[in-house]
Amino acid sequence: MSENSNPKQTRGVTLREPKDVRRVCQRIVSKAFQQKEELQYSGRIAQLMACWMKAWELDKLADIETRLTALEAKEASSRAQGGRRS
Repeated sequence: MSENSNPKQTRGVTLREPKDVRRVCQRIVSKAFQQKEELQYSGRIAQLMACWMKAWELDKLADIETRLTALEAKEASSRAQGGRRS
C-alpha cells in the first residue's frame, strides 16, 4: 500500500495488492473498536471482514499457484531426464 503522492488527487491510498485491502480493512475496524463504536457499525464491519477474507484467500491462492508451478516444473524436468522421480 502506498500513500498517494499526487496532491491533485485526494483519495489518499492506492490499493495494488490484496494485502493493501487487508491493511485498509484492518485500519478501519481497529478505529471502530478504539472509538467503542463496533456495535453501531457492526454491519459495515462484517462487510469489511468479508473483504478482508477475500483478499486473504487471493493471497493464499497466489501462493498455491506459485508452489504448484514449481512442482510442475520439477516434474517436467525429472521426466525429461529419463523418467526418474526424486
